[in-house]
Amino acid sequence: MLLAGVLAAAPLPLAAQQGARRSEQDQARDAVRDGRLTPLSQVLSALSARTPGEHLDTRFSETTDGRPVYLVTWRTPDNRVVIFVVDARTGRVLEQRGD
Repeated sequence: MLLAGVLAAAPLPLAAQQGARRSEQDQARDAVRDGRLTPLSQVLSALSARTPGEHLDTRFSETTDGRPVYLVTWRTPDNRVVIFVVDARTGRVLEQRGD
């Protein structure tokens, strides 16, 4: 259910999406630098140790209650695509969805 709430936002026009994503990335980078968020490299390392496969994409977002999260798209060795919702503050996996 957590993932559904994060992904339920109405789609934006492409230019607005690109601008919003850049802004989200800047905010995430600043928060990591200030020590408020777990670095993405640390999250990816932990996911790699837990789930063999390949990192495909990551988006920075917020849950409906305002919790910052990384949405990490991952491909397993058997070609399943999994999305991990990771608490950006703690690095803890909140939810896993996939085939």
